[in-house]
Amino acid sequence: MMHYEGLSDGGFATGSMMGSGGFIVLDEDQCIVKHTYTLARFYRHESCGQCSPCREGTGWMEKILWRLENGQGKLSDIDLLVDIQSKIEGNTICPLGDAAAWPVAAAIRHFRDEFEWHVNNPKECLQRNYGLAHYADPIHVPVTA
Repeated sequence: MMHYEGLSDGGFATGSMMGSGGFIVLDEDQCIVKHTYTLARFYRHESCGQCSPCREGTGWMEKILWRLENGQGKLSDIDLLVDIQSKIEGNTICPLGDAAAWPVAAAIRHFRDEFEWHVNNPKECLQRNYGLAHYADPIHVPVTA
């Protein structure tokens, strides 16, 4: 069972602790690129602008994710996002920078093929969603006799 008391007792010693945070649950029809863009937009808006990595980095991530979501991205944009988020993470005054960087890093780490699909299918990504449903597609294995 996950509750505050059980997780907070271990703290940093066990690597499990609970603070403020949230869960986002998506069904198989959702677009990871779109939702990552929405998160980046939120964090760019919430940045106070006091420190450069967060102020500039969140804006850059938002712009690049917008391009990817709207069929204007390049494959190099994906690695650029990873580079930008790594320069934000751990280099800001408050934890908002880390909170902005981690979802981008996780989305690319786990769903890179969806980001690449947006680049390789610029017109199609405007009309339909790659979605998580693609991950459940059966793998074609040739039958040998």
